[in-house]
Amino acid sequence: MTELAPVAETKTTLRIPPRVLIVGRNYKDAAALMQQLIGEGYMVLAEVEVDRSLSRLRSARFEFVLVDIDVLRAAGQTFIETLRGDEQLASLPVLVTSPSNNMDAIERSLERGADDYLPTVFGPALLKVRVNAALDRRRIQDGEYLRREISVARTIQRDFLPESLPEVRDLELEAALRPARDVSGDFYDCFLLASGEVILVVGDVCDKGVGAALFMALFRSLIRASADPVGGGAMQMIGGRHTMVMQAIQSASPAELLTRVAGFTNDYIARLHGRTNMFATVFLASIEPYSGELVYVNAGHEPALVIAPDGTFEELRPTGPALGMLPDSHFTAVTRTLERGHSLFAFTDGLVEAHSPTGEVYGAARLREVLRAQRNGPPSELVRGVLDALQTFGGHSEPHDDVTMLAARLVSSDE
Repeated sequence: MTELAPVAETKTTLRIPPRVLIVGRNYKDAAALMQQLIGEGYMVLAEVEVDRSLSRLRSARFEFVLVDIDVLRAAGQTFIETLRGDEQLASLPVLVTSPSNNMDAIERSLERGADDYLPTVFGPALLKVRVNAALDRRRIQDGEYLRREISVARTIQRDFLPESLPEVRDLELEAALRPARDVSGDFYDCFLLASGEVILVVGDVCDKGVGAALFMALFRSLIRASADPVGGGAMQMIGGRHTMVMQAIQSASPAELLTRVAGFTNDYIARLHGRTNMFATVFLASIEPYSGELVYVNAGHEPALVIAPDGTFEELRPTGPALGMLPDSHFTAVTRTLERGHSLFAFTDGLVEAHSPTGEVYGAARLREVLRAQRNGPPSELVRGVLDALQTFGGHSEPHDDVTMLAARLVSSDE
């Protein structure tokens, strides 16, 4: 029996031509115009009624729309204004055509938002020039709109960060955030509780860009509100075991407070937003300035460092998973004493993972060298020294990731 050689499969990719909608003419009246556009590679549809035209434009993607202002008259002007006021269709290029070459009507259409016009008879070159010009203008306008929106988002996000750090006797504080892009997935917070403890937060949402920035705002708000129900605004979990957590949180010890905050935030994100697969590593700490009691929960975050005056370090390693990964996760609070003259330095991984122009990684060893050199200075010098060293290391290369740091130092009253 002779075996037949297998026949090679040929896969054909169908390219869907760009759509154009002619508004104001039926297929018969628009036949000549349609043939010209089809000859240029467009799929052309025609629609007499304005309402049906809007439905078509909202249900499929069109490259541009061609409006016959002689047929539609006043309805054509209204149609153009409607497009420009519609969020979905506002950037759709609109060209008008007037078989009578009614320049008054053409000018009114341009004033109401049309991008350009085509004469009754046009050739391929003119069509290409007019359409490309309209598309380019819309791309520029969309880009400017996006830049404005990003600027607004950056301002709003900046407002989520503390306007100033608390002024507390015997405790010096400093923080900095350097975003890699216009908006950041990093965040920090620092606030004073009515019981006297200072709460420190440094967080890093997975991923970068706008999505991470949106979740940054959510994580920061959940942590602040659940740790400080009076100052942050009381919140209740919709279902789950944290429904009544706010009522008990004001009487909690620092260890109970931090574990409840971590658990509440974790369960809220994991249960209500689990399908987004967004999570955040977070370092939470409470410092009592008089006694120096330091309590912390490290939710999958970079180990914070306690820096002694002699230049030795202690790492405050993770005590639980990142927030938002799995509901009902367990978080442990660790208590120690922050001695006078010792500093606490918390940071995001964008710091140690920063790259030089040659691709070298900044690393933990370089960070410790800088911190050791600045160990006896105030937190402001500690943070500034790290930022300066990082700038020198990175040169003019694009930041690899957001960088956030928060430093605290317990001092004697006579310093």
